[in-house]
Amino acid sequence: MSGVEVAGLVLGCLPLLIQGIETYNEGLDPVKAFVRWERDLPQLIRKLRNQHVHYAQTMRVLLEPITTEFELAEMLSDPAGAHLWKDKYMAEKLRNKLEDSYDAYQDTIAEIERITKKIASKLDLDRAAELKKNDLEALLAANPKKSNDKFEFRKRVRFGMSKKSIKALLGELDDCNKELERFTDKSEKIESFRKTVKPSFANKLQRIQKYATSLHQTLSSCWACSCKNHSTSLELDQRGSLYASGMKTKSITSKTCFKVSFASGPNAQFWSCQAAEIFIEDEDEDDHCGALHLMAKPKMTKSVSFSDKPPPPYSPTDPAETSHSPLQEVKDLCASIQQFYKNVPCIGFSFDTKNRLRGAYPINTASEKRAASSGFVTLEELLNRPPVVNGRPAKLSKKERYSLALTLASSTLQLNATPWFPDQWAAKDILFPRMSNGPLLVDVDHPYVAPSQPTDQKTITNGGRKPRGFQNKNTVLLALAIALLELYFGVSAQKHQELEHESAEFAANPWTLCAMAYEWADEEQENLSAAFSTAVNHCLRCFSDPGASLQSADFLQAAVESIVLPLQDELYQFLGKPGP
Repeated sequence: MSGVEVAGLVLGCLPLLIQGIETYNEGLDPVKAFVRWERDLPQLIRKLRNQHVHYAQTMRVLLEPITTEFELAEMLSDPAGAHLWKDKYMAEKLRNKLEDSYDAYQDTIAEIERITKKIASKLDLDRAAELKKNDLEALLAANPKKSNDKFEFRKRVRFGMSKKSIKALLGELDDCNKELERFTDKSEKIESFRKTVKPSFANKLQRIQKYATSLHQTLSSCWACSCKNHSTSLELDQRGSLYASGMKTKSITSKTCFKVSFASGPNAQFWSCQAAEIFIEDEDEDDHCGALHLMAKPKMTKSVSFSDKPPPPYSPTDPAETSHSPLQEVKDLCASIQQFYKNVPCIGFSFDTKNRLRGAYPINTASEKRAASSGFVTLEELLNRPPVVNGRPAKLSKKERYSLALTLASSTLQLNATPWFPDQWAAKDILFPRMSNGPLLVDVDHPYVAPSQPTDQKTITNGGRKPRGFQNKNTVLLALAIALLELYFGVSAQKHQELEHESAEFAANPWTLCAMAYEWADEEQENLSAAFSTAVNHCLRCFSDPGASLQSADFLQAAVESIVLPLQDELYQFLGKPGP
C-alpha cells in the first residue's frame, strides 16, 4: 500500500477507535471504572480525539495543494470510501510535493499505522473476514457508519489495554503527529518558493485559444471565390514546449504555428487538397521575442510546428526581387492556393497582430507526406474497422495510442471554446489522412479536426459555436474521458457498449455517456495505468461539477496538471526518453 492509502485508512479508523473506547467506557459499571481506570479513561479518550484532530488537520494541509476542492472534500469526508486515497498518481503527486522528505513521511505514516493497529487489537470489534490485506481496512469494512455519522457495532465493545500501554502509545502518536507537521511546514515553504517560478500553463493555453478563434474567423472571411465548397481542417498538435518548465522555458523562443488542410468539393475545377502552415505574429508576452520579422532574408527552414523565425516571405516567381517586400494581405484564399497547387507540398502564411492573413509562399517541410493524402479516415473507423494490410487488420500500436491520447488531451485544452473544437466531439470527429503506402495506409501521426459549420445567424455571431447550456458544461472533458478509455483499450465506446450490453442502443446524451464512462472506468480501474486513470477520473469529476469551468485560469491550470502532464510523463517513460 502507498503512503497515501495507509494515511486514509488511519484517518478513517481513528474515529472508529475513539467511538469504540467511548462505548466501552459508557458500558462500564461505576465500581469497575473506578478500580481499573481511576477515572482516567475519559481523559485518555480526549487526548486520542485531539491526536485525531491534529492528524486530520495535517492531512488537509498536506493534500490541499495537490487536490481540487472537490477532491479534498471527498477524501476528508470519507477516508475509507474515497478511491482517491488509492490513486497511484495521487501518491506520485505527494512524492513530488515532499521530495526528499517523502521517505521519512512514509516511515512516520507506517509508525502511526502500527500505533493505530495496536490500539485496535485491544478493542474487541468485528473485522471483515474477506479482507486479509490490511487489518484497518477489514475493521472499517465490518463497522460501517450509520446515517447519523456514527459507527455501528454489532456487539458489546470490550477494551483490554492497560493505562500504562495506552499512555505510551498516545505519547508515540503525539511525536509522530509533530513529525508530520514539520514535514508539512517545510514542504509548504518549498511550495511557496516553487510557485514564484512555476510556469503558468493556463496563460499559454488561453493565448493559443485566442489565436485559434481569430484565425478561424479570418479564414472564414477569406473565401472570396464563387466556388462555395471549400473547407478547412486543423491538425491537432501536442505542443510539448507549452508544458516546459524551469530552464527549458527560458530556452524556448519559437513562434506559434497552426497546420491546416484546405479542401475543395468533389467538383472543384482548380485544386482539391492543399497542406498549409500559418505562423502567428504575436506579441510573445512570456518570452519577449518581439513581433514576426516580415523583412527576413530568404532562408528555408525545416521546422514544422515551431521555429525561431518563420519561413521567408518571398514569391515563387523571383525570390531575389521580393525578399525585402512585406507579404501581401490575402483577400482571396482560393486564388492564393491555386498559384501553388501541385507545385509545392505545403504553402505558408503569416497571421499578423491585426488578424490579417498574409502570404502566400512555398515552404519545404514534412508536409509533403500529408499533401499526398487523399481523403480521411476517422478514429472511430480505425478502432472499429482497422485497414487490412497483408491480409491482417492493422490496429493502432500501443505507442500510437499513447501518443494520440496526449495529442487529444493537449488539443482539448488548447482548442476548447473555439470554433475548431465542438463541445460534444467524439472519435468520429478525429480525422487521419489516407496514404498510398505505409503500415496502416493512414497517417496516424497527423490527426485533424474539422470544425462544424454554423447553421444560423445566432450561431455565427457567437464565433461559430452553439450557445452553451448547463447540460453542455465541460462536455468537452467528458468526450476526452471517453476518448482516453477508447485509446487505452483500443476499442470504441460504441463497441464496448455492445460487448457489455448485447444489442444495447448507444445514446449520445451527455449524461448517459457520463454514466457509461463512469461504469467503464470503474470496471477497469485495476487495469488502467496511473496516468490514464488520473486523467479519466479528473475529466469525469469536472464534468459533474457545476462549479468547474475551463474558462477559469485556475481550473485550466489544474486540468493541465491532472490530465496532460501525467499522460506526457507516461508517454516519455514508455518511449524511454526525457520529457520536453
